Amino acid sequence: MAFCGFIAALVAYAFAPEKLQGWKWLATVLLVFSVLIVPRVTVGVVDKTGGSAVKVVANVPFGVAFLGSVTSTVGHTLTGLFETAFQVIPGVGALPSELSYEKNGLMFGNRLIRETGGVAFQDPNFRTDLVNFIHNCTMYDLIDGTVDPGTFSSSDDVWALMASPNPARFTTLTSAGGSITVDTCPNAYTNLNGRIPAQLTRIQGKLAFQLNPTLPAAAANSAIAGQIQQAYLKNSIATAAATAADLIRQNAVLNAINDTSNIIGQKVNDPAAMVLAVGRAQSVAQQNAAWLNAGKVAEQALPVFRNVIEAITYALFPLLVLLMLLTSGRETMLAFKGYAAVLIWIQLWPPLYAVLNYMASIYAAYDLAAAADLGSGAKALSLQTASTIYSRAISGEAVVGYLAISIPWWAASQACSRWWPAPRQVPPRAT
Repeated sequence: MAFCGFIAALVAYAFAPEKLQGWKWLATVLLVFSVLIVPRVTVGVVDKTGGSAVKVVANVPFGVAFLGSVTSTVGHTLTGLFETAFQVIPGVGALPSELSYEKNGLMFGNRLIRETGGVAFQDPNFRTDLVNFIHNCTMYDLIDGTVDPGTFSSSDDVWALMASPNPARFTTLTSAGGSITVDTCPNAYTNLNGRIPAQLTRIQGKLAFQLNPTLPAAAANSAIAGQIQQAYLKNSIATAAATAADLIRQNAVLNAINDTSNIIGQKVNDPAAMVLAVGRAQSVAQQNAAWLNAGKVAEQALPVFRNVIEAITYALFPLLVLLMLLTSGRETMLAFKGYAAVLIWIQLWPPLYAVLNYMASIYAAYDLAAAADLGSGAKALSLQTASTIYSRAISGEAVVGYLAISIPWWAASQACSRWWPAPRQVPPRAT
């Protein structure tokens, strides 16, 4: 490229020596090499999710290191200022740090509710024993009034209401060796209650890894409890007294209760119950699938798209320098400004995403609180409200997914308006 530029500059100088094209080109080449290429620096790549230590890269050309450092620092600082301001807004407008965009991405609270809303006990033996207990003990307690159905359907802790079953009824239990025994319902509850903490720990560990994939296992496990608490508390689905284990247990038991009605319908050969269950599951799955696709855009696609564009932009820096060797003067500056504008465009995404995340999260808090309403101002995650809460959490992600697609275009309009001059207006001639 330097040789081609030299030939072009030589020809231009030979035909128009008074314009000094050759000397302008030579000065441009020396400036580009001496400022952008020859100085080498060491760059630290910071993982803002906290999943790994700073990655040090040596022998980076000064030009790309300077532009990358300045633009990313400004973008990170703007995002941090926005997020800090959102956390100190008084009243219901405050957004907990656990739900901030820079830490966990768009609509993290909704994603937490969606993931916890689908949890199930992993151990097949425990799950079987629990389903049998619900069928053989709890359902009959609801029928004969031992447990009030209205209270049961609106309770935010159904497991506690199942603690006093009728001692005259029996259910099966699976021992550690796999053998099946029959015991009274109170003894079965005591057995299940002693086994449930290990099941909750297992579910919580799985959620920690799913929702914090970049964190080490220990850090993810320590973070997930606070994240779940803040998500449910901010959306008025639970009170401050509810722990992460309580919320996971409530979701898992509610899912087990719903599964029991479907499984028992198959066991007792009730075709009507099975058809109704299949139809309901298909309709819910079809609607949720459409919403989930849009939600995935906000959750995964656009962040990956942004990172890929930024990586490609850095990788194109050597080619940009080579192209600069074929230009001189004003053309070189225009090429450099265009490259800087692309980096600024990329770094404008996070602040705009932070604003979108805040506005959407605050709206979702009202929407999910309305879904959790039991009447008379009471709000809880219960059998009555679980399905509505789950669906609205997914639909909220879908709306944000559609809005997130427009962020690159908003950022582009801002970057272009700052870096590209408006066309000169020519006044009309007087006649």
